[in-house]
Amino acid sequence: MFARLRLVVLAVTVAVTAPALAHGQQTKSARVSSPAAGPRLELTATAVRHRAVAIDSAAAAAQAARRKSMGQPVALMVVGAAAIVVGAIIGGDAGTIFMIGGAVAGLIGLYQYLQ
Repeated sequence: MFARLRLVVLAVTVAVTAPALAHGQQTKSARVSSPAAGPRLELTATAVRHRAVAIDSAAAAAQAARRKSMGQPVALMVVGAAAIVVGAIIGGDAGTIFMIGGAVAGLIGLYQYLQ
């Protein structure tokens, strides 16, 4: 049993270290150095990039204001839903109060979100 375990550990060690050892055996003539060494901005992107499009500044300001105000209504809806779940878990009179409060908070958030 220990022989099999040693064999598995050895195989995993070789599989993990083999790529690192392979890169270390390159000769200096095989390496190609580019004039722009180091990290490049276009290669470090981790998300989709939006292209800047020139639009009317008044329309852009209105759109930014709409996006900025979406946080609080969404937060109210999430808190309301969480209060409903907590009220259902608690049960009894206290749970009913939590559920009613959560429903009110969720409906206020929904109303603000739809405005």
